[in-house]
Amino acid sequence: MKSLPTRGSISLIAHHLISRMMLHGFCLFCLGAVVSIQPVLSCDVSDDTNFPRSAALAKSTNRPLLLAFLGTDWSISSLKLDREVFDQAELADDSKYNFLLCKLHFYQIQERSPETIRQNDELATKYKVQEFPTVVVFSPDGRDIGRLGYIPGGVKAFAVAVNAIVAKSRQKEN
Repeated sequence: MKSLPTRGSISLIAHHLISRMMLHGFCLFCLGAVVSIQPVLSCDVSDDTNFPRSAALAKSTNRPLLLAFLGTDWSISSLKLDREVFDQAELADDSKYNFLLCKLHFYQIQERSPETIRQNDELATKYKVQEFPTVVVFSPDGRDIGRLGYIPGGVKAFAVAVNAIVAKSRQKEN
């Protein structure tokens, strides 16, 4: 027959649990600190609220803008595009990939501000987004010049598709 825990053993268990919780909190704090000091990517990746800034930056730097409509917490293709392409450091290499990225998240679980939800919904309606992911490619002057979804093959394959859209748009201009 098992004996009931004594007062001293309960105290020891409580101490152990508190220590683990404090260690867990410290680890989360450290992770947050590391993430916050990461250098800003030169492709100017932004999330949710920076569409106006991204559009202005694209115009002032004469670079195409990729407006990515993502449902990363419910769409496998969105998650794959975000992880395999947008989250890769290689995408930030301006000498290879001279475009800007603005990601608009359509989370089902994570909370967002009412302003962000309204902005994202208005942009999805304006650009007639019907599936996720959808990446709308804009010329530097703000014209919608093409669309993409998830493309297997990582950054290089995705960039080839974006550059084909940009090149086709430039041919139409000439």
